[in-house]
Amino acid sequence: MLVLSRKLNQEIRIAENIVVRVIGIKGNQVRLGIVAPSDVPVLREELMTKVPSQPCLPCSGTRAMKCARC
Repeated sequence: MLVLSRKLNQEIRIAENIVVRVIGIKGNQVRLGIVAPSDVPVLREELMTKVPSQPCLPCSGTRAMKCARC
C-alpha cells in the first residue's frame, strides 16, 4: 500500500487518466474529487460490499460496465 499526505487542492494521479484531488478538509473528514473516464467505475467501498438488491446507480441506465457488486 502506498501512503501519501496531501494538502488542500493537491492531486494524486493514477496512470494517465485518473486524478484524485483534495477539495476540502473539515475536522476528521476529507472531501475528494475524482476525475476518471466514464468506463471506470468509481464507487465508495461500502457500496462494493453491500448485498445487491438492485443494480447500483452507476450501473443502471445505459452504462455497459457493471461494478463488482452488480
